[in-house]
Amino acid sequence: MNQTRPSLRFAQTPNGLVVEADGHFWPLAVPENIFQLTRAELFQTLLEATQGTPLEEEPDLQNFLDPSQTPILGAGVTFSNSHRERRMEALRVGALTEVEDDGRPTPYDVVYDPANPPEVFFKAIRTGHLAAPNELWIRPDGGEDGTIGNSVPEPERVLIVNQQGEIIAETLGSDTTARQLESLSPLYLPAAKTYPGCTTLCPWLTVFSPEVPQPEIIIRMKIHRNGQTMYSDEYGSSQMKRTPESLVRHARTLAAEANGTFETGFALFTGTGIIPPIQFALEPGDVVTISSPQLGQLEAETKVVQFGF
Repeated sequence: MNQTRPSLRFAQTPNGLVVEADGHFWPLAVPENIFQLTRAELFQTLLEATQGTPLEEEPDLQNFLDPSQTPILGAGVTFSNSHRERRMEALRVGALTEVEDDGRPTPYDVVYDPANPPEVFFKAIRTGHLAAPNELWIRPDGGEDGTIGNSVPEPERVLIVNQQGEIIAETLGSDTTARQLESLSPLYLPAAKTYPGCTTLCPWLTVFSPEVPQPEIIIRMKIHRNGQTMYSDEYGSSQMKRTPESLVRHARTLAAEANGTFETGFALFTGTGIIPPIQFALEPGDVVTISSPQLGQLEAETKVVQFGF
């Protein structure tokens, strides 16, 4: 195997972990706590696994992360169009007044400015917050008179961080958001972001070789409804206002320990560069495809949470 391979990826299956390269799959044995490994150690472990006998069939995949053990955090307003659209949405519904729009900073201006700490939050902290890789769940409320409000997928690069705060792998996912609820007030952010099935992740985790310069990450999204393309867009990681390392540093301040350690690591959504127009809202049955040449693909059907209380 070429030692200068730029990346390898691994995933969870019902029978354990597998590593993939060039369309072939190998069983993967790693320490009980993978988040004790450095990126170099993890990449070497994956590389060594590819020296064995490959599996005969492509395996079924499932989520590797369990948010009850490895929390999933989020960062927001890290791209210029996200900053602009958040402001416009808030002005549209009256959460920001024209007086506030006279040039004085709004909450969105503050967190967008790299001179200030970014917006960071807990996205998923229980198993039920993470949907199956082929499902994308939206809230049943948030609209007028308790109707289904305007929810959107937010396609994002997701960093996988070890105990020491080093980025050891990456994936992509949807930080699905009830944006009509959030636009009413920033104080509604927890409800808009966190609910059953609020997070969808690609099952593949990509580990980039420490010996090769990491490429720009391109993320694309398409939304289909009844076979028709309703929305399509893409963006690149170079458009992000902050560095991944700075987001990780601020996210670590949410750890239970003052040294910033998450014993079983954490995942971090890094914000989106794709904002569907305000007129667009997800509907049940919509199929959302989020893909990246560097990180893989997920395809998920939109479903509506039915609260049982």
